[in-house]
Amino acid sequence: MEEKKLSFFNKIRKSIFDFDSYQELAAEGISRTIIYIVLLILIFGSIISASYTVKFLQIIDEAKTYIENEISEITYEDYKLSVNFNNGESVAKIDANNLLANKVIINTQDLEEEQINEYTNEIKNEKNGILILKDKIILKTAFSSNTMEYSYETISQTYNINNVSKTEAINILSSNEMKVFTVTFFITILIYMFVIYFSNILVDILLLAILAYIVTRLAGLRLKYSAIYNIASYSLTLPIFLNIIYIVANIFTGFNIKYFQVMYSAVASIYIITAILMIKSDIIKKQLELNKIIEEQEKVRQELKQKEEE
Repeated sequence: MEEKKLSFFNKIRKSIFDFDSYQELAAEGISRTIIYIVLLILIFGSIISASYTVKFLQIIDEAKTYIENEISEITYEDYKLSVNFNNGESVAKIDANNLLANKVIINTQDLEEEQINEYTNEIKNEKNGILILKDKIILKTAFSSNTMEYSYETISQTYNINNVSKTEAINILSSNEMKVFTVTFFITILIYMFVIYFSNILVDILLLAILAYIVTRLAGLRLKYSAIYNIASYSLTLPIFLNIIYIVANIFTGFNIKYFQVMYSAVASIYIITAILMIKSDIIKKQLELNKIIEEQEKVRQELKQKEEE
């Protein structure tokens, strides 16, 4: 009779809570294990992308509130931006500490290159930073130590933006186009997260498979390479969900664990070692049971032989 295949959610439950099931999971076909990992990464990417999107919407609302309450006038024409603040200052330095930027500096006055360089160095010292000037915007992201510069002329020609006032800026942030952009933002982040995380997971599985191979040899087991691959793959289930929780917490609260990656790898390694030792224990147990059966069969044969001789 064909063995019943485990459902996706059953695999999640067993790979986290039931070490005894790793013998069954190790016997899965590699193609089914790959599908399992792909689905896990899709769950990971969807939750993280949704979290980033929610945070992005919060930032949009914060931007609208800031424009309404702190800025008296915005003028944009002929590729030149002018921002006047309610307090009469010519520059605003905002410690945003959000998804897009840790610091935002706005100064649309005519500035000397030395002053621009000073502002640029300020945002360079941040994980993410935005510098808004009269004729360009300068960005610093966590993905690079260098800044990226975009002129308003290029942006205007690309997105067909000619004139913008304070009211129009608020309307743009509330428009249907912004909703479309939000959907695009979610899809972009999802694709990005899937590609990056899938690549990282493949590397993690390879390294964990090497560990699993070493442990099986030390334990005196000879498992197929496919079984070792499966054990390494399923051992990442709990770390992946822990990673989801950690990243979501980091997005919304800024909560940070310095050595989270070490913990991530340690949890997977513990699962691998424990699973292999459980498989070893189960094999020994079955071997002992088999030996008892053989002994009992031998006793029965001896008894039958004695009766025949009598």
